[in-house]
Amino acid sequence: MHVPGSDAKRVTWLELFYDLIFVVAIARLAHHLAEHPDLKTFTEFVLLFIPVWWVWLSIAYYNERFETFDLSFRAFTFLQMLSVAAIAATAEYGLSKTATGFALSYAFARAVITFMWWRAGRHNPQVRVVTDVYVRNFSISIVLWVIAAFVGGPLGLALKGAGLLLDLITPLLTVKDQHRAFPAAARKLPERFGLFVIIVLGENLVGIVNGLADAEQLNAVILLRFVLGFILGFGLWWVYFDYIGRLEPDSHNRRKFIRWSYLHLPLVIGITMIGAMIQHAIAPHGEGPDAQTVDIGVRWLLAGGFALFYLACAGLEHTLEEGGTLIAAKTIVPIRIATAGAALLLPLLPVTLSWMVVGLILLHVLHAVLGVRAWFASGNVGRTDVH
Repeated sequence: MHVPGSDAKRVTWLELFYDLIFVVAIARLAHHLAEHPDLKTFTEFVLLFIPVWWVWLSIAYYNERFETFDLSFRAFTFLQMLSVAAIAATAEYGLSKTATGFALSYAFARAVITFMWWRAGRHNPQVRVVTDVYVRNFSISIVLWVIAAFVGGPLGLALKGAGLLLDLITPLLTVKDQHRAFPAAARKLPERFGLFVIIVLGENLVGIVNGLADAEQLNAVILLRFVLGFILGFGLWWVYFDYIGRLEPDSHNRRKFIRWSYLHLPLVIGITMIGAMIQHAIAPHGEGPDAQTVDIGVRWLLAGGFALFYLACAGLEHTLEEGGTLIAAKTIVPIRIATAGAALLLPLLPVTLSWMVVGLILLHVLHAVLGVRAWFASGNVGRTDVH
C-alpha cells in the first residue's frame, strides 16, 4: 500500500519497456497451449513457463538492489531483451524442434544476469556474502543448460531440470545473509509484480478477442459468451488487486518475502491458463470425437487455472504485512481453498462450457462481495491515501 511521502521507489520507463518482451514470450506459450489443450502440452507449458518467469524475476530483483542509470546498465538491459526475444522465438516448441535454441537463449540470459551479480559484488564488497553464492550456483546451472542444449533426450531434460532447480533454490540458501547484505526493505517489487500480473491478464484479453474473432458468425450467444469471458478475466484482476496487489509483502521477514515472490509463479501460470482456454469458451469447436476431446481438455485446464489462482492467493495471504488485509487470513484462506475445490468440481458436471464459465464467475462474485463488505466496514471509505 503506497503512502504519499514514503520512500517507495518508482518503476522506470526502461523497466516497462523491458517487460514488453515478456508479453511476446508468454503469448507464444499461451498460444501453443490454446492450440493443444491436453495434458502433454500443459506439462510442456509449465516446464517452459518457469524459465521465462525466472529470467524476469532475476532482473526484477537485481534492479531493486543495484539499478543504475548509466550506459552500462542500458547495455545489459538490451542484452537481456535480446536473449528474451530469442527465448520467445523458440518457446512454443522449446522442448522439441527448437529445444536447442531455447536452452542456449536461456543460458545466455542467465549468463548476462550472473555477470551483473558478479559485477555488483565487486563494486559492493558487503553484498558478496550473497552475490558470491549466486554467481557460483548460477554458473553451474548455465553450464548444465549449455550441455543439455547439445545432448537432448531424457538426459538433456534432466540436466535442464537440475539447472533450473539449482536456480530456484539458490536464493533460499542465502536467506540468513539477506538482512546483512541488503538491510533496506524492497519497495519497488510489489509494483513490478503487479505489472507482471497485468501482463498475464493481458493474455486473457487476447484470448477473449481471439475467441470472438474466430467465431464463424456473430450472434447473441457468441456475444454473451464474449461478455462472460470478459467478466471472468475482470474478476481475476478484481480479486488479486483488492486482496493482494494493493499490499506490500512482509519484506522484513525474508522467508515470507521469498514465499511471496515464489507464490506468484503458480498465480501467473493459473491466469495464463485461463487466458489460453477462454477463447474456446467463446468460439464453438464443431462436432466429432476430436471436438469432444478438446472440450474435455479445455474444461480441466480452465478449472485448473482458476483453482491454481485461488490456491496461490491463499498462500499469498500469509505473506502480507499485518494490519492492511481486508479480511484476516484465518478467515479468507479456507474460503479460497474451498473456491479452488469447487472450481475443480465444475468439469465433472453435465453442463456446457458456457455454464461452467458462469459457475466460475459466481465464485469470483463471492470474493468480490466479501471484499466490498470488508472495505465498507474497515473505515477506509473516503480516504485518499489508500486504495
